[in-house]
Amino acid sequence: MKEQELNTLMSVVSDPIKNVYKIESRKDLEEIQRIIRIFNISKEQHVKHAMLSIKNLATFKLVLSNN
Repeated sequence: MKEQELNTLMSVVSDPIKNVYKIESRKDLEEIQRIIRIFNISKEQHVKHAMLSIKNLATFKLVLSNN
């Protein structure tokens, strides 16, 4: 499958001028705000999971060093 066919299938617009969100109603605005909140939550979760992974690795190394 070519890139253009894949973009068409997934409704991705590769033209940057046409690839914009149009706010014509309150519903459109709320949808954009919802998408932004989802991205922010995803970013926060990534940081939390990264810190948890570092803590788990440090604990694992500590356990190995004691044995």
